[in-house]
Amino acid sequence: MREVRSYYEQFDEWGRLDREPVEFQVNLHYMRKHLPKSGTILDNGAGPGKYAIALAGSGYTVTVTDLTPGLVVQAEQHAKDAGVHASMDGFYTKDARDLSGFRDGSFDAALMLGPLYHLQEEADRRLAVQELARVTRMGGVIFVAFMRERGTY
Repeated sequence: MREVRSYYEQFDEWGRLDREPVEFQVNLHYMRKHLPKSGTILDNGAGPGKYAIALAGSGYTVTVTDLTPGLVVQAEQHAKDAGVHASMDGFYTKDARDLSGFRDGSFDAALMLGPLYHLQEEADRRLAVQELARVTRMGGVIFVAFMRERGTY
């Protein structure tokens, strides 16, 4: 995972979502359509926090995790700049496969829109999804994105 951290320490993910906004706009549309009216959300693999900040601005309490420490710092700064820091419930450097520190059922909803792209082994992908399900309450909503050889889902 060192290579992934190194890549994202250099890459402008926030800028990518600004330059290519369709992905962000479509994902956010479906999140708003299917999320509960209020509650707690985990953005696991949040990168610089673009989705987390948009959701915090809509009244949700959001927790940010990412593998890359520099992106966690960026997410917190972006939250401050956007005036939503008070709606954030923490910024953590975590591997998507290990969400220890969060109790079972801690969140009303959870997002994982990037980590599965980088987990090459099926066992690692399963573990990441199991961890996400573990920390999301029963009946909660989970949004996951992944890429296959021929496209994104």
